[in-house]
Amino acid sequence: MSILDHKVMAAGSVAGAVLGGLLLGVFPDLVLIPAPALILLVSAVKLARHD
Repeated sequence: MSILDHKVMAAGSVAGAVLGGLLLGVFPDLVLIPAPALILLVSAVKLARHD
C-alpha cells in the first residue's frame, strides 16, 4: 500500500467523522448508530470473501 493510499483512506475517515458529526442533529441516534455497524459488517464480509 502506497503513501497515497494511506492519505486517501485517512481523508475518507476524516470526512466520515465530520459528516457523522453534522448528521447528529438531523437524524436520531436510532438511525445513526446502526449505519456504521452495517458498513463495517459489509466490509468484513467483502474482506473475508476476497481471494
